[in-house]
Amino acid sequence: MKKLAFSTIILMLILAVAGCSGKEKYLKADDVTVSTMLAKANGKIQVATVEDFDKAYYNVKELQDFIDGQVASYNKKAGAEKITVNSVDGINKKAVMLLTYSGMDQYAAFNDVTAAYFNGGVVDNPLTLPTTLVNAKDETLASTEEVLQNEKYKILVLTEPYNIVVDGKVKFYSENATLIDENEVKGGAEGMTIVVFKH
Repeated sequence: MKKLAFSTIILMLILAVAGCSGKEKYLKADDVTVSTMLAKANGKIQVATVEDFDKAYYNVKELQDFIDGQVASYNKKAGAEKITVNSVDGINKKAVMLLTYSGMDQYAAFNDVTAAYFNGGVVDNPLTLPTTLVNAKDETLASTEEVLQNEKYKILVLTEPYNIVVDGKVKFYSENATLIDENEVKGGAEGMTIVVFKH
């Protein structure tokens, strides 16, 4: 009986650890020092925008009200809550704004930028992408066309110099970017940053 109880406790501990490892990723204002985008495996995008906020007349409440108004107006036109304001904070003379978008299309439309997030295997891609990508494993170059044919991959395209965190492991990235660790890439200062990852 004692052996059975002990085995049950061990099994519960193993399941608890497994559950923790699959915990959903999210950005927190206190942890972000540069503008960062988190691409979740479910297609949602969380973005932390970090800007200087070092003038005496800057007001966090006014900034919060402005962003809330912009998002509310966008959601009203969209007919649904496509964007959520997570937080607006003033931290160390920086304004940190955390927003969650239902998809990259909403991010691109709201911010009027070129951006995409899609699964591998797409035949018709309207974007003009670089011909080669860097393999995260050994830093060799690979054919972009061949990489994008892999249906197991997710592909993110961004034209802003954000740090990009992915809900998975980076497999390939564009030559203008820098690999920080297995799930984060520093976007290029210029041009189009591409990150290919696997969940």
